[in-house]
Amino acid sequence: MISQTYLAYCIALAASMFTPGPATLQAMTLGMRHGSRPVAAAALGNVCSTLVQVPAVLFGLSLLAGQPLVLRLAGYAGAAYLLWLGLRLWRAPARLDLPGKVVDTARLGSLFGQGLLVAAVNPKAWGFLSAMLPRFAAGGMPDVAGVALLAGPVCLLGFGAMMAYAVFGAWLTRLLASPVALRLVFRCMAGALWACCAFFAAG
Repeated sequence: MISQTYLAYCIALAASMFTPGPATLQAMTLGMRHGSRPVAAAALGNVCSTLVQVPAVLFGLSLLAGQPLVLRLAGYAGAAYLLWLGLRLWRAPARLDLPGKVVDTARLGSLFGQGLLVAAVNPKAWGFLSAMLPRFAAGGMPDVAGVALLAGPVCLLGFGAMMAYAVFGAWLTRLLASPVALRLVFRCMAGALWACCAFFAAG
């Protein structure tokens, strides 16, 4: 499992999750106004959703293991999805749109539920996992250790990205307030996604 394919998988995850987006910017706003505690509740909800999503996607893809052509086409569709995500990042406006509304920090249970629900119904999360996991399901459903190796980076990077934006929110706001700096971040992440796209398409 620890291979070039797995390394490309982790790089693509990091490029996607640490790029400024709705979840990380919400985490930044909550962290700057109320500290990291409410962000941790939402991030834990996100992690719990991931622990269901990754096995579910792997199981669905493993059903195609007996049809290598279909699974290969799924892999190409995933590479195309990464290409599209990279293009969106490359062309993204160089500005931060911080949300103005934050949730009451006293309602940590509500924040956990919100993080769980947002991740569960987010089509981008399902699409990204479906794009990244076909190779790992080519031999059928992975064992428990294999599923853990695939779900672990999603959970750790997702949780880590939200907490990083919460803890370093003020510094990141100053850094990313520069259109040049933000455009550089977006384009570096786009380049990483395109490199992973080429790797998955060529394999």
